[in-house]
Amino acid sequence: MIGDIGEDDRLLTIAVRAARIPWRTVAQLSGTPAVVVGTSKGDPRGFTAALGGRPAALTGALPGALGGKLAAALGIELYRGAAPSAACSTGLYAVLAAADLIDAGACTHALAGAADCALEDWLIAGFRSLGVLAGDRPPQAFAQATGFAPAEGAGFLGLAHAGPWWLRGGVRLGDASHQTRCEDPAVLHRCLLALWDILPRPDLIVTHGTGTASGDAYESAGLERGPWSSAPRLSMKPILGHCLGASGAVELAVALEAPVTRLWKVSLGFGGHLAAVALERS
Repeated sequence: MIGDIGEDDRLLTIAVRAARIPWRTVAQLSGTPAVVVGTSKGDPRGFTAALGGRPAALTGALPGALGGKLAAALGIELYRGAAPSAACSTGLYAVLAAADLIDAGACTHALAGAADCALEDWLIAGFRSLGVLAGDRPPQAFAQATGFAPAEGAGFLGLAHAGPWWLRGGVRLGDASHQTRCEDPAVLHRCLLALWDILPRPDLIVTHGTGTASGDAYESAGLERGPWSSAPRLSMKPILGHCLGASGAVELAVALEAPVTRLWKVSLGFGGHLAAVALERS
C-alpha cells in the first residue's frame, strides 16, 4: 500500500515501511487491536508547508494525525488509538501506552512505536543554535562530547499476550529540575532501581547516549552507580543517528535482534521526560 501514499508525505512513508512487518506478526490475532503511534513534533514538512502559504496542511501535521493515517495505509479499519508525545522518549512511551491498553482489556493486541522526520532546515537551525549537533565530527557517546547527528526514522513493535519477548515492565518519570533537560540524578536513579526490581542483572543496557556533554554526564553518572554498573552497554545514536521521538522505538526494535536474554532500554527526553523498559526473551 505504500505506493498509494503521496510523495510529499514522507513521515507516513517512513512509518508504513517500519510498521508493515511488525503489524503482520499480530494482524491475524482475533479481537480489537490498538494502534499507538507517537511522534515528538508531528510532521515538520506539514508545518513548513503551512508556513509557506498552505494553511490546510497544518491539520495533518499535528502529532496525533499520524496514527489514523498509518492505520488506513495498513488497512486497519477498527482499532483503539493513542498518540503519545514525550520528546525523545516518545517511542518508549508509545510501547508502554500500548501495553497499558492490553493490560486494561481495552484491546487484545497492538502495533506500537514512533516516527520522526527531523531534517527540515528550521529544525536543524534550532539544534545548531542549541549547540547539540555533531557537525562534521563523527558523533560518539560517553567519550569526548561531539553532539549528535539528526536522523529520520521509525520503529514499531507488535504487542500481544505471547511472543518471543516478554515486556516485564516499564518506567515513565519526569524530571522537573530544568526546563530543557534531565538534571536531577535522583530521577534516573529511581528509574534504574525500578528496572532492577522488575528484571535484575540485564545482559545489555541500551542507553540514550546522545553525545552531548550534559546528557551523557547525567546518564553515565546514573549507570555507573548501582548494581547494574557492570552490565554491558550499547549506544546506537553514533551509528544510526538521533531519530528524536522515534529513537527509543527504533533502538529497541534493533536491540531485540541482539543475542541476549535480559534487556533494558533507557530514553531521556527534552524537557525532562524519561522512559525505560525491561524485556526478557521468552
